[in-house]
Amino acid sequence: MGKLQVKDIRIFPKKVEIQALMKYYDLNNDGSVCYEEFISGMRDELTPRRKNMVLKAFAMLDKSGTGSVTVQDIVQIYDVSRNPDFIEKRLTRD
Repeated sequence: MGKLQVKDIRIFPKKVEIQALMKYYDLNNDGSVCYEEFISGMRDELTPRRKNMVLKAFAMLDKSGTGSVTVQDIVQIYDVSRNPDFIEKRLTRD
């Protein structure tokens, strides 16, 4: 399983936009956005700018371009090696 890269979704945000997204969502400043951080960031009211960021994030998840996120989409982008349960050997890659 490979990691999702911005170039894969044909959206070319500026570096400053990516930095703003990371600053907003990466609450513990570890360089990645976990599920809890993502959901926490989504709970606030969406301004037009934030809605645009959400649409871009959704597009990153919707690898097949169908307008919905499928299990196959997630399989293509999810990196289990960052999951705490995998790190602690409570989960396997399967």
